Order: sequence, then structure tokens, then C-alpha cells
Amino acid sequence: MKVIRWIIIIYTVITWPSYLIGMATTNNPEEYAFINRATGPYAWAYWLMFLSALILPLTLLVQKLASNFWYVLLVSFAMKSGIYFERFVIITTTFQGDYIPEDSNNHIIKVIASSIGIVFLQGIIMTILILGVFEILKWNSEVTDG
Repeated sequence: MKVIRWIIIIYTVITWPSYLIGMATTNNPEEYAFINRATGPYAWAYWLMFLSALILPLTLLVQKLASNFWYVLLVSFAMKSGIYFERFVIITTTFQGDYIPEDSNNHIIKVIASSIGIVFLQGIIMTILILGVFEILKWNSEVTDG
């Protein structure tokens, strides 16, 4: 549980400065359109996703909250809610007639397959990394004990 907690905290600490640097130095203002998103018609959703991704994970520094499995699980899902919501919007807008090209069936299948594939690939990579760390720790404890 402590490993997951610290992975979430470190990820947040790395993400925060990279987001701020990206906003300040980007050549593509559409990529980091903070003002438009934070004050637009869906500002409430943007702020909810923004705070869930960058502030909520820092509550895991409180030991009492971090020891609750369900709270850590809630934080991990809330962190990624923005990405999942964005993918949902991209997939659903491809179903609308204004955005579908002539060969629409292949395009929709490609979008859905690539979105699902990316999520599974991220999960597999994280699982392999976490299992690798646990195996190294297990091997290290066996070497020092025995």
C-alpha cells in the first residue's frame, strides 16, 4: 500500500511542474488552453478534473487517509478521470455525422481500438514495473536474510 501511495505522490509531483512549464513555454496554445478551459462553459468539469489530478493525490501525504485502501483507490481513479473523460468525448464525437468521413466504419473502429489499446498497454506496463520492483525487493530480502 505504501508503494502505491508514493508512486501516486511522485507522479503528481512530476506532473505538476511539467504541466506548468508546458503552459508557460508552449508554441501550441491550443494544447494548454488553461484560460479558455477554466472559464468556459464547462469550467466546473475542468476544475474538477484539474483538482482531482493535481491536488487530491497530495492528500495521500496524510498518513490516516493513505492507510485507507478505498481512499487510495478513489484517488487513483479521480487522478485519471480527466484522461478517461477526454477519451470518452473523442470517441463519442466520432459517432456524430459532422465529423465522420466517407469511410466511417473503419475510422470508428480504429479510434475505439486505439483508445482501448492504449489503456491496456499502460496498465500492462505499470503492472510489469510494479511486479519487477516487488520481485527485486523480495530477492533483496532473501539475500540479506539468508
